[in-house]
Amino acid sequence: MNGSGPARLMLLRCLERVQLRDLDRTLRWIADEERREAERLRGVEDRPAPPDWLLERGLNGHSPSVYIHTGNC
Repeated sequence: MNGSGPARLMLLRCLERVQLRDLDRTLRWIADEERREAERLRGVEDRPAPPDWLLERGLNGHSPSVYIHTGNC
């Protein structure tokens, strides 16, 4: 860009438009990421509490062995 005058100004305006477009795209990416993170946090907060207890049967579902687990087990 050693030249001067209208051609140089035109090139600079073109560069400005490209950079503004890139900035807009980056800002959209940031907003999308912030929205996803907010949704993730809402999901964590809205997750139901673990049950106080849980029954577990044998692997085949018919086994006489039954285990009782507490909620924090």
